[in-house]
Amino acid sequence: MKVSKAYKNEVNMDDGDRKREKILSDLSPEDAIFRCGELQLSYEDTCRLLSSEMNPERLMDDLKDPGSNPYKWYQNGVAEGNLKLNIELEYNVGEPKAKDAYKNLSAERRRQAVNKKLDDLFGL
Repeated sequence: MKVSKAYKNEVNMDDGDRKREKILSDLSPEDAIFRCGELQLSYEDTCRLLSSEMNPERLMDDLKDPGSNPYKWYQNGVAEGNLKLNIELEYNVGEPKAKDAYKNLSAERRRQAVNKKLDDLFGL
């Protein structure tokens, strides 16, 4: 997926920012799935984001199958994401902003987990 110059300017993204942030479509399927795991995106969001590159139904099945490569890529991403977060927290333990950011991230992840469970159990 190419981003037009007009869109880049609209969101105030300069070329340096663009180079640092790789869009999922710029990555191989393995790297894109790994990155989604690293960010702990839900399986549904992962399939939605990669639907132009992969069959979403097949990917969903693969993400739920411990014997599949996509499952391994996603879970390795989750593990590495948690490791990076813990290293950053340890490094910035004395900074109030880092603690606030962690609290906000933790609260958002809890909210997402609760919403997912409600959806799974009750379709809400």
